[in-house]
Amino acid sequence: VDLEVVSLFAQDELHFGDHFDLVLGLRFDRFNINVFDADPSQPDTRERVDEVVTPRAGLIFKPRENVSMYVSYSESFLPRSGEQYASLEGANDRLAPDTYTNQEIGLKWDFNPRLSMTLAAFKNTQSSPQVADDDPQTLDVVDSDIEGFEFQVSGQLTHSLYLTTNYSYLDGEIVDRLGPSGRRLRELPKHMASLWVAYQVSEHWGFGLGVTYQGKSFADNSNSARLPAYVRSDLSVYRNISETLRLQLNLENALNQRYFPNAHSTHQLSVGTPRNLMMTLVGSF
Repeated sequence: VDLEVVSLFAQDELHFGDHFDLVLGLRFDRFNINVFDADPSQPDTRERVDEVVTPRAGLIFKPRENVSMYVSYSESFLPRSGEQYASLEGANDRLAPDTYTNQEIGLKWDFNPRLSMTLAAFKNTQSSPQVADDDPQTLDVVDSDIEGFEFQVSGQLTHSLYLTTNYSYLDGEIVDRLGPSGRRLRELPKHMASLWVAYQVSEHWGFGLGVTYQGKSFADNSNSARLPAYVRSDLSVYRNISETLRLQLNLENALNQRYFPNAHSTHQLSVGTPRNLMMTLVGSF
């Protein structure tokens, strides 16, 4: 696969008085994809060029210094990659990019000098060629609508205790596809939540504990196979060596939970990473 990308974009933020900000942006992308299928029995070459202009706009209203409300609209798209080249048979729409339109309204409130809350509701419309339910060698072009909201609280509870918690609700359906429509989109859990707590034991030492929950979802667009819900826990210990250097130890999936975060097709599920330990040295300058 050869992919040539040219992108140009411009964005500006305009201030109107003390309470309103307007963000406007425009982006141009040119994607030239050339794919060679090296199957000895029937070698084939496909090419597709997409030239797209995508707008984005947002209006921010600040009734008070610690409160912001906003509405936004944006469009974007993403070219083919990886396993999405499973089949090149048929029309060149096999190389069509994923396209997205997103509308969002939200609120950010710093209700405490050290704590803030964000709330956002959104609607996303997308079109995407996806691996077919029962045959990973073919693709379906799926159009879908997704709606939901996200709630987050983060900040400093005490001098030493930090908190970040998040909850998301998602509802989506297939509105058009080469196959049944009106069903729930694959890999779209209704509920997702996370909690991360960090405690600074001393000037140099600290540790963190995180829990991630993802509700059950469907493994296919026909809604005949499921990915089960799961809870994963993570741990972290770190030492500040200096003002600009930190040594950190992360234990992911501390309880060695077996879980399945993704599905390739009805009979191919991805297994989550087992318990693993990673040491990192983080520096800033």
